[in-house]
Amino acid sequence: MSSRTYEGGQRPAPSFLDALDSGRLEWGLFHPFPRQSPQEQAAGDATVAGLEAFLRARLDPDDVDLTGELPAGFLRDLRESGYLKLCLDAGIGGLELSAYDAFRAVERAASWCMPAGQMLAIQAGVGAPALLPALPPGPLADFVTTRLQEGAVSGFGLTEPAGQNNAWPGTTATRSEDGACYVLRGEKVFTGHGPVADLLPVAATEHGLDGRRLCICFVDTSAAGFEVTSRIEFTGSRGLPNGALRLDEVRVPAEYVVRSEPEDPRFPDLMASAVLIGQLYFTAAPAVAISKLCLQWSGEFIARRSVNGRGLGEYDAIQRILGDTLAEVYAVESVIRWSLLDSGPADRWFERLAAKNLAVRASWRIVDRTVSLYGGEGIETVPSKLRRGAPPVPLERRLRDARGLRIAGNVDFQLDSQAGRKLLARHYSGDVGEPGQGLGAEHPAEAGLSPANRTHLGSAKQQVQRFHEKCRELVRRFPDQDLLFEEEHTVILLGRIAAELFAVCAVLARAAGQSAAGDPTEGGQLAEVYCTTAGHRLADLWRQLYAESGSHSGTEAGPAYAKISRQWLAERTYADLHGGAGA
Repeated sequence: MSSRTYEGGQRPAPSFLDALDSGRLEWGLFHPFPRQSPQEQAAGDATVAGLEAFLRARLDPDDVDLTGELPAGFLRDLRESGYLKLCLDAGIGGLELSAYDAFRAVERAASWCMPAGQMLAIQAGVGAPALLPALPPGPLADFVTTRLQEGAVSGFGLTEPAGQNNAWPGTTATRSEDGACYVLRGEKVFTGHGPVADLLPVAATEHGLDGRRLCICFVDTSAAGFEVTSRIEFTGSRGLPNGALRLDEVRVPAEYVVRSEPEDPRFPDLMASAVLIGQLYFTAAPAVAISKLCLQWSGEFIARRSVNGRGLGEYDAIQRILGDTLAEVYAVESVIRWSLLDSGPADRWFERLAAKNLAVRASWRIVDRTVSLYGGEGIETVPSKLRRGAPPVPLERRLRDARGLRIAGNVDFQLDSQAGRKLLARHYSGDVGEPGQGLGAEHPAEAGLSPANRTHLGSAKQQVQRFHEKCRELVRRFPDQDLLFEEEHTVILLGRIAAELFAVCAVLARAAGQSAAGDPTEGGQLAEVYCTTAGHRLADLWRQLYAESGSHSGTEAGPAYAKISRQWLAERTYADLHGGAGA
């Protein structure tokens, strides 16, 4: 591991959150930019290569997509392969991969077959293997360790028919009279591995005399009352085991239940950290896979096509499409490396929260422009291409996959809202400093940036300060944070601005680090392209924020969007609205 790894939480890894909290972007925060050691990279490369060979020998991704089914025996082979234990200790048969190498493994698997990659992500990122490190020594940790050593498949039962973002699950956990177990009653939907799981952590609410408690109950799916009521299928990720579940008086031993403090609906910190990393495995890793495939396919398409006797790559518009894709792949790689390398399990929570949307939105832009590049071939199915002898590029399938990633693991705008709320809550709690003096001193690493990228860095420093000032202004205006959080679009915009600024800084830091190390890559040029397009997005987000909430200079610009009166909506039923639309 790198010397910058911070173990045991003794010294938190430097985070972009430090800049947002102070309003000062100190460039030394990102220096040196994290890199894997050659030994760790070589070990990770070997595991990733072995995984790819395993999947290619057992899966035809075209057939999986057409049938919506994984081949018979695949899950058995996956159990026996050891790849369901990517991050577990070698003592129980695990591969002991770092978080970053596990990400790379999921990415490579998803590049070949999306549902296979997401199965690895569910197991490593949100199931019992992810939660095991957070469990204290005792019967539960021993039980989970034994089941995983035996090859148990796991997932996490969280989402319910009423929705994912309710603080308190509708599923209930009731202590038995003798105190020996909890009885679970409720339903879950969109549960990855639900139809095939052996051991399933399930979120439930316990109602007691001292108030409600959030419970994580480790359910043996062979228990009486556990039922898979339906297999759920999606437009993308066809073949992924996902299900709707019913828990009808399922009994779980009391020692296999983790409980929160009364009236505190939060996971323990380490569990929450595992969920953030797992979200990156399940959504960001497949998004990076799609982005890289589209980059490859774009190059191949450009090489074989011409217009009016000129090669397609000679046209300015085509060069811009390819350049933007190259730059966005570089940017997302930078974001993921900063988020996962050289940091402990509970570090860089903001970066990990932001990275999901940064990755899936970049992937969506990339696949959308690749479809535009391909024209009719972009939405033509693989069977159709095979019938007419065209290259069987499965771009249409990846378009479907990419759209699903934007809502997997929570919809994108809700994650923006969560990030904005967390950042504003730090101002209310006093966890942030007073406004910084100036924009941060220059750092020697800045010398590795091109003139254009130094300009981008200067703009980022100014915007970090502006972000801090805007948060303070909003907190002064809304002494009650609940009232500010009701201004949801404002909060969402703050989350998006913070994420975009983080991505810009990660890209510039990586490019500077490569330059300082004498790396001959084109990182500086890619950073210039990415930061330019990100600058346009940021300018639009700031414009919307000031129009929505009023600028820091006191200029009120009115709402950014026309909005139907809440009172008007409250006075009408859905049927009224539905009928009125065509009246």
